[in-house]
Amino acid sequence: MNKVVNTPMTYGPDGGRMAMDPESFEDQFGDPREVLRKLRRRKGLILSTTLLLTFVAALYVLQLDHKYTAEALIMIESRQSNVVNVEEVVSGLSADTKTVRGQIEVLRSRTLAEKVVDKLRLYNDPEFNATLRPAEWTDEIFSLDTYVPREWLVAIGLKKDRKMSEEDLVARERRWVVNSFLNNLEVERKKKSPVIEVEFESERPKMASTIANTLADLYIVEQLEAKFEATQRVTAWLNERLSTLREKVLASERAVEEYRRDAGLLEGKGETITSQQVSEINTQIILASTARAEAEARLRQTRNLISSQDGVDTAAEVLESQLIQRLKEQETVVLRKAAELSTQYGERHPKMINVRAEIADVKQKIETEVRKIVKGLENEVSIARTRERTLRTNLDRVQNRLGASNEAEVQLRALEREAEANRTLLETFLNRFKETSAQEDKDIQQADARVISRAAVPDLPSHPKRKRIILMAFVASLFVGVAAALAIEFLDHGFRSGDQVETATGVPVLGLVPLLAGFAKLSKRPDSYIIDRPNSAFGESIRTLRTGLYLSRIDAPPKKILITSAQPSEGKTTVAVCLARMHALAGHKVMLVDADLRRPGVHQALGMRNAPGLTELLAGEAEISDVLQKDERSGAHVIAAGMTPPNPPDMLASELMAKLLDHLAASYDMVVLDSPPVLAVSDARILAKQADTTAFVIHWGETSRVAVRQAMKELMNTGVKVGGAVLTMVNARRHASYSYGDSGYYYGRMKKYYTG
Repeated sequence: MNKVVNTPMTYGPDGGRMAMDPESFEDQFGDPREVLRKLRRRKGLILSTTLLLTFVAALYVLQLDHKYTAEALIMIESRQSNVVNVEEVVSGLSADTKTVRGQIEVLRSRTLAEKVVDKLRLYNDPEFNATLRPAEWTDEIFSLDTYVPREWLVAIGLKKDRKMSEEDLVARERRWVVNSFLNNLEVERKKKSPVIEVEFESERPKMASTIANTLADLYIVEQLEAKFEATQRVTAWLNERLSTLREKVLASERAVEEYRRDAGLLEGKGETITSQQVSEINTQIILASTARAEAEARLRQTRNLISSQDGVDTAAEVLESQLIQRLKEQETVVLRKAAELSTQYGERHPKMINVRAEIADVKQKIETEVRKIVKGLENEVSIARTRERTLRTNLDRVQNRLGASNEAEVQLRALEREAEANRTLLETFLNRFKETSAQEDKDIQQADARVISRAAVPDLPSHPKRKRIILMAFVASLFVGVAAALAIEFLDHGFRSGDQVETATGVPVLGLVPLLAGFAKLSKRPDSYIIDRPNSAFGESIRTLRTGLYLSRIDAPPKKILITSAQPSEGKTTVAVCLARMHALAGHKVMLVDADLRRPGVHQALGMRNAPGLTELLAGEAEISDVLQKDERSGAHVIAAGMTPPNPPDMLASELMAKLLDHLAASYDMVVLDSPPVLAVSDARILAKQADTTAFVIHWGETSRVAVRQAMKELMNTGVKVGGAVLTMVNARRHASYSYGDSGYYYGRMKKYYTG
């Protein structure tokens, strides 16, 4: 037991060692073996917590009503069979992820849920309407109204004011029913397919099937109604739009005509009159130019022929003149006559003279006629030239007017384009109106989804899954038990083993004093039990303490031993009495001094008088023979505390006290001093400086580690060397379960070495 752990320490001003900080979380739980030890010694808590919580969960699960789940399958279809092409109005749904998610939200919507509730009249069903269910005894237990005034709950918003109208009450009840309906509804996509699973859970299998199928049917109907309503809205909008477009087309066409009239852009055969005039004048100019050229050519030819005299008869105009032809015939006749007369008469014959005169007259007539023909050709050429000039003048005038009209036609074409666009838009809307009007017939509408599997009536309940829930409750309860055990261990402020004391303080542990249990605890005090059973585990612990004190200073074994603690009720007086008796039973001279002048206890433990005692001895009111008493059962001498003085520290720090202790140390083999707690008063620190060594008593599992550390610090700062610590009132059975190095000293296989 005399084990010293080499741990880092800090030192006070005078060289005394200071205790280390208590164990941190890592110190307690960083080592897996330490965690297992802690769980092992808390196995009772873990087991009881696990069994209790599992039992409660099982009891709760067994009281739950059976739930049945019915499933219907709906597939989103992207194929459409519209009678007319109106995809822009009632186009089909695609089967992509966004679309399927959107339809899932539609199936979960409150609007669709309200339709199902209304159709099946679920607000009259106690399963969904909590107000129709009979009250249970648990309702009153778990209701806040039972413990808190309703006015307070209304004030903080946990309850609503009962002053509600009938309509508000009905609306609230309806909301509750819909909420209950939605809580039992589960809608999700079947893997990555366009199929949607609609599951509904109910206490009755047929009701679950009915609701799942009704929800699917109403969803399909709602799709059809949505399409029909969309078609109606579009048709009404188109009809209204058509009226506006008709008026707009009429106004635009009227504007075109008015502008055409104002601008003089009258049309004929698809073009304006001015354009037609330009075209016609150009044609006439070409014809007039041709006619002029022809007339000039004939005139030149005729003049050339006339100049030659021989070819005049070959001129076309001459040949074409009937008068000239008759004159030519007449000339031929006269020439033939002259020829005949020349054979009969001479040149001077009157007949010949008449014939020649007749011939000259004919030629004169022919020449006159030719000149007329030439004159006519000249007039024709002049007329042709004049006509051509006139036409060109008219062309210039018309072309000037055409330039002005072209500028006006720019605006006209703009008006015509606007009118044409309005007409095209009107025709488009008319066609769309005819198509959407045809779609108003509900018989030709097709939904974008269909029910591919209707919900069947389930045979087996789907909830609660009792085995699974109980198993999960067991695991959770075990986790809670382990967490509670670790939390308790972490919050445990006491020392459970000598290893913990040595690690936390750096002070060796001199012994573990077990707690008397069973019949021994009821029948005997520890200070009496050590007399009756010196070879018991309790006696052996005191003997180990005595050995540890001697071994702490082998060269000069301590004689003046101070027994103290951090706080009251830690067993220091019992340890002091038992140590004195055990040493006296071994045949040594022992003096037990009760130095706790404030709350003495030695005289009570030994059944002796308290006065006169140490107080009277130090005050000079009594001699040592007057205060000396003897323990008859062990042979140890005892000095009781005596009456409480007004200034215990001054009395204990006096020179007389030091001389008394030296005298007793010279006369006895061991002087045991029982002192007050270190943290309560300063008496223990004064006495510790006068003692050879100090045994620091710690109540097993009870004394705070912070208190022990502070008490050790105060002693060491005083320059006192603490010989060791003693763990008292150790529960041997529980201590053995901790699996520390000193856990089996007084329990288990080692207890056979003890007689009690």
